[in-house]
Amino acid sequence: MGARISYYKNNFKKGLKDIIFENFSAFRQWYLNTDKSSMEEFDEPFGNEILKTYLNQNTDFKSDFHKLDKKLIDELISDFIGDYCDSADDGKEIFEFFGSTMNKWRYNRSSEMVLKTNDEDFIRLWNFIIIGRSLSDNGDFNSFTNHHKIGFLTFAEHRVLKAKIETHFGNIEQMKQKYWTYDERLAEQIAIANSKNGGYSLTGHNPKSSGLEYVLEVLNEIEADENELITAIDQD
Repeated sequence: MGARISYYKNNFKKGLKDIIFENFSAFRQWYLNTDKSSMEEFDEPFGNEILKTYLNQNTDFKSDFHKLDKKLIDELISDFIGDYCDSADDGKEIFEFFGSTMNKWRYNRSSEMVLKTNDEDFIRLWNFIIIGRSLSDNGDFNSFTNHHKIGFLTFAEHRVLKAKIETHFGNIEQMKQKYWTYDERLAEQIAIANSKNGGYSLTGHNPKSSGLEYVLEVLNEIEADENELITAIDQD
């Protein structure tokens, strides 16, 4: 399947940090129970040993937050979203998966386009969701394992990102006209003409603006919800 970028929105009018604070106790119990079950059934540990040590010894993540090592915070956030919210019954209701889940390489040429704008705010917001963002200090995401990195934007931030994309590159249809080659546009037209029930796929089709189009589709969809945009970024 390859390393991919996935998009999530939360089902609450709260920020990512507050959601994790409120669900920490359930996450902690699930994490430790999962490790115990894995040892009993498979004789194999689950999770990260440093994080498990912290969870065994501490019950109040909110009080500890500002004194904790950044890598531990990033590891906890990664496991909360990537494992707990994907596997635990209680966790599955916290975030809603939506949008296109595409391989990271499909964003590469769009990232080059963003860098060439020399718009520092644009580049920063783009990197937050394509590369990752630490909840600890808003810097680079860097956990102990880095199995997958997490990125996020507040509602105000992803409104700015949407405006930046459209200012520099236009809306989705304008990008298709400006950045797709003739052969790429023709391939899409043929696929649409041969489609059934409006669904079609284009193997190997990746115009240079594809990554920007994926992001803009997501930003358009989440606009009415006024929630944070969260990304899970698989690592190779």
